[in-house]
Amino acid sequence: MENLTLTGLLKKTATEFPNKRALSVSGKLDLTHPQLQELIDHAASLLIASGIKPGVVVALTFPNTVEFVIMFLAVIRCRATAAPLNAAYTAEEFEFYLSDSESKLLLTTLDGNKAAQAAASKLNIPHVTATLPESNSKITLSSSTGAEPNPDAVAQLVNSASDAALFLHTSGTTSRPKGVPLTQLNLASSVLNIISVYKLTDSDSTVIVLPLFHVHGLLAGLLSSLGAGAAVTLPRSRPFLGFNVLVRHELVQRDMVHGGPHNTSNRPRPPREQARAGLSQG
Repeated sequence: MENLTLTGLLKKTATEFPNKRALSVSGKLDLTHPQLQELIDHAASLLIASGIKPGVVVALTFPNTVEFVIMFLAVIRCRATAAPLNAAYTAEEFEFYLSDSESKLLLTTLDGNKAAQAAASKLNIPHVTATLPESNSKITLSSSTGAEPNPDAVAQLVNSASDAALFLHTSGTTSRPKGVPLTQLNLASSVLNIISVYKLTDSDSTVIVLPLFHVHGLLAGLLSSLGAGAAVTLPRSRPFLGFNVLVRHELVQRDMVHGGPHNTSNRPRPPREQARAGLSQG
């Protein structure tokens, strides 16, 4: 248990389920677990070539996109710390969270985020965009040192259970929000517990509707599904695209509401992929 890491768990899953779908964007792309891991390692090599070191905090502000999934996991693969932020924050809020987490890099979509960029500029934090141009391509970053990415640099990295992988803030309902770092061991242990409680398997599918900057959407929706060898679908837009998405991915038999498990029927588990849809307006 002392050597348990989230990155190790996801690599093990990719080995065990090489032909299983891991991540889909409706009507755009489908990635298997090994394909997703390949994209993550490539993105990690870009980050390393750009100067990201172990222990550095990297802030990410994205909608629920494949770029977020890849870059979040690439950051922690580098042994750096990912700090997901709500894209709807004001410039003042971004300034607080970027400063409090001591972020050294801001990652966004190609479209950027004006409030986040204004705050990062004020704090002298570099801003880089991440894009997956085509379904069969790899992540590109808008800025780098000019150094060529070295795949061996990633292969030689050994993630540790004690690595600070995720930096979150408390909600701040009773006082100023407080930073909470979570280690690779924390994340892997949480994922395994959620898999056990939800009884997730490689036959399951999860439709992500909760925002992935939120710990429940991130852990209970995305990471636990990937850790179980299950499939994750990211709707292309919000609000939820509806029944046609569920039918396309054969997700109509069962439903789970993230925010609390809820089975909508007592029907026996069907042989096809089970639907576990995170339904929330986030």
